[in-house]
Amino acid sequence: MWLAYLLVPAAVLLATADLLRTLAHRHMTRPRARTPRPARDALTMYEVAHLRNGASAVAETAMAALHLAGRLPITADHRLDLTGRRPRDPVQAAVLALRSAGDVRPAAVVRDEAAGSAAVARVAARLVEQGLAMDKAREKGVDDATDFEAAAACLAGVLGIAAVIWSAAADGPWHWLRPLGAFALLVVVRAGRYAGRDDRPRARGASPAGRARYEGVLTDEAWEPRPDRGTRLPAGNRRTVAEVSRRGLNALTLPEPALAMVGGPRPDKEDRSAAGPRSPSNAPSSAGSAGSAGSSNRDRSVSDPPSLGAGCAGCGGCGGGF
Repeated sequence: MWLAYLLVPAAVLLATADLLRTLAHRHMTRPRARTPRPARDALTMYEVAHLRNGASAVAETAMAALHLAGRLPITADHRLDLTGRRPRDPVQAAVLALRSAGDVRPAAVVRDEAAGSAAVARVAARLVEQGLAMDKAREKGVDDATDFEAAAACLAGVLGIAAVIWSAAADGPWHWLRPLGAFALLVVVRAGRYAGRDDRPRARGASPAGRARYEGVLTDEAWEPRPDRGTRLPAGNRRTVAEVSRRGLNALTLPEPALAMVGGPRPDKEDRSAAGPRSPSNAPSSAGSAGSAGSSNRDRSVSDPPSLGAGCAGCGGCGGGF
């Protein structure tokens, strides 16, 4: 009796929950293209960035373009100066609009807030409309389906316990092993089905169709970024912005913004701090030997010339050599 009244309902419940979640996840990651985009229509630099890593990548690309144009300098304490003149580009203008909370702000905070701006949302909405990006509006459906799936698993466990008790009471000793084995098989099947699965996936980045478009741009070394709404991008900055858009902000493309993003020191400041302040006593002279100069800089003092012995105080007047 437990087979028909307990095991079968538990299996149907788990299968239904799995189907609902699969459909919800598919609707989020594979949105229907309501306005298909022609293959010959080139992607903008923000669209490529969004297909790579979502809204935060769009904000990083705009910040890189602003920095290259001299409108987003980095201060001595590794933060961003937002006092530059706003450009016509809507995404870049959204970055500089964050000055209302302060003229100088941390780079990561600026990126995260710019990623939530209306200008970046319009980039994402356009890609979703074309079926190239995941639909963030569908995240709640996936979360609801995941919650229902968890509740179904708990109810199936309760039914399994009831089946074991029922069989032990009605069928005699050791018969409870049959429902226990049957429900254990259900558990194994479910565990194998969901092994390694992300329980709370998020709509970030490209759909399968968008990923194919992004990979095409990634392999096209001649690709150059095109800003939104015809905003002109200086020719000298295009290759760098292209690398940021396609591969992200890193220490090879733009060292200073990349280090500021993680709160690190600027490269030139790091080099000066490592070498220490120069003074007349440790500055090497052009007449001195290269070995003496390197040793002096490392030890931050001038070694005594051999002919003078230990009495020389290293004033640097002689240049450290003869």
